[in-house]
Amino acid sequence: RAEGVTLSWVGTGRCLSSMDFTDKDYEALATKLVAAARAMKADAWWLSADEHPKREKNMRNRLVQDAFLSLARVPRPLQTFYTEVMRRKKDDHHASHSNLTNQLFHIISSSVFLGCYALAFWDLTTAMWAGLAALFLRQIGHAILEPPCHDKEALLLGFNTRNKTLILGAYLLIPVVHLLSAPAWTVEAMRPIAAAVGVEWFLWTLVVVGGRVAYLVLTHGARLAMVWFVKLITDPITDVVAYSPRYLRRA
Repeated sequence: RAEGVTLSWVGTGRCLSSMDFTDKDYEALATKLVAAARAMKADAWWLSADEHPKREKNMRNRLVQDAFLSLARVPRPLQTFYTEVMRRKKDDHHASHSNLTNQLFHIISSSVFLGCYALAFWDLTTAMWAGLAALFLRQIGHAILEPPCHDKEALLLGFNTRNKTLILGAYLLIPVVHLLSAPAWTVEAMRPIAAAVGVEWFLWTLVVVGGRVAYLVLTHGARLAMVWFVKLITDPITDVVAYSPRYLRRA
């Protein structure tokens, strides 16, 4: 329905049988059918209020969104791109963020990340040190609190547990090297080291993210690479929005 597809089994069968469909055509149709089914599932208009207590709220939000899109004249490719990003975020939440404590870790780390986004323009050193502490807190929640079967990053195009371990190990190695080569371990000597470590952490972050985007462009195409990148940099916003009310209610 949302994608302009008539979900009629007989009508669809007659249409397909009378056309010369290729594999790509079937893939495109399958994508549209899944998108339409997701929209119907989100509305869940056939359920009672007890079975789906958020139905009315979801339907109102959907109507507001549709009205805004009709007024704003958002290009169709951009709408599809946004839908894909949000779908992957939802899949990530279901696959990797089931533990309540891990959700609290994500609220804290995401809040720190949002502050670091702004702070980086004025104080890169402090932003990187705070951001890395938040990153470790975030990954501790994934590695310790979530079951191993919840590592679905291969499906979400992200880094798996092994790659995350190597990346975090490189982050830890940078200050260790500076400390071992420091002439003295005094407060005065540590200040320039902290600044240098912050800059090198920032450069390493650019290498990791840029390298992953380049890898995804080569293996999955530019569009999916940009979907992953936009999801990555906007995850702090959606994590705070998704988990703050839910965590407060459960607590």
